[in-house]
Amino acid sequence: MKARLRIATLVVQVLGLISVPCLGSTSEVVKQRARNTISLELDFTRKTPSALQRVISFLNWGPNGYATGFLVGDHLVMTAYHVVSGNIDESKKIALGFGRTDELQARVYTNGCQAKVLKVDEAADLALLEVCGISKQTTALPFQSSLSKDETLLLIARPHGDRIISHGTFSGPYSMNGVDYWSGTITARDGFSGSPVYNDKGEIVGLFSGYDWTRKLAIISPGARVQKLLEEYSTKPGP
Repeated sequence: MKARLRIATLVVQVLGLISVPCLGSTSEVVKQRARNTISLELDFTRKTPSALQRVISFLNWGPNGYATGFLVGDHLVMTAYHVVSGNIDESKKIALGFGRTDELQARVYTNGCQAKVLKVDEAADLALLEVCGISKQTTALPFQSSLSKDETLLLIARPHGDRIISHGTFSGPYSMNGVDYWSGTITARDGFSGSPVYNDKGEIVGLFSGYDWTRKLAIISPGARVQKLLEEYSTKPGP
């Protein structure tokens, strides 16, 4: 990703396709959709640790990063691909005690139970996880297929278990590495990666991927890509 884009994965503490009735007020949207938002605990480790580092790794220090995901099916959670890839920038590596050139891997947990990566769309920065230890999704989430400039956006994040609501507006298309994203004027902070972005009707607009600090724009992976990944997973051949 471009150097100017700071990926917002937290490193220090810091779907269904059917329609549902309009939820009405913003407070009702938050109340209903916040139930689907999940706090993800991240454990970053070196891919090739030294002998001493392997010994130290047996000590359980707990998670060293946090992000957000949201339920899209029975024990299925959608989040950002960079959350599960271990690909964090140098400043975050140093903050965690790693070297600048260390290659990292990330394990993802929900309530102490390790999640399994089922399918990814690396280009669109999406990852589908199978999780345990949380209530399953029972209500299908509707998606918004098109957006108008200055349309109201609502982001619900849960970094480190804390629910944070961020309001903003749709700015327009955003191209990154040849992939079409959306952008919005949503205030961002660490731990927002993977957060669902809704319109004022509670329909999924997309998934928060990162932030362009130069243009002060939130980068959103479109809901259509989220739908596509879910469809590909649901129609995959059985074992």
